[in-house]
Amino acid sequence: MIIDGENQFFENQVLSAKDITSEVVKTGAGDAGDPLHLVLRVKGGSEGGTAKTVLQTAKDEAFTSPVVLGTYDKVPLSVSVPRGDLGYMRLVVTSTYTAGTVSAALVVDDNIDW
Repeated sequence: MIIDGENQFFENQVLSAKDITSEVVKTGAGDAGDPLHLVLRVKGGSEGGTAKTVLQTAKDEAFTSPVVLGTYDKVPLSVSVPRGDLGYMRLVVTSTYTAGTVSAALVVDDNIDW
């Protein structure tokens, strides 16, 4: 798996039991014939912690009118990005972890551990 820094939502972002919003990734409007994968990993997380991840898209970087592309309740996460990209993407993660870090990115191939 190759991680491009411009397609990274989080890189070792400290988790706490609250919502965190990722960096905005500029993807360009439209959908690819071979969709990207969203991968999310938690390292050093407290046992029994959970994370709900919401993938949003918007036409502008300010996310004035965000649209939800997907909602996911598992960690680690590895899913194909649904169709409907408006040009910008971000993640909102609701966490019950009290320790650890989260990393998340868009990748072409997700079959290698991160």
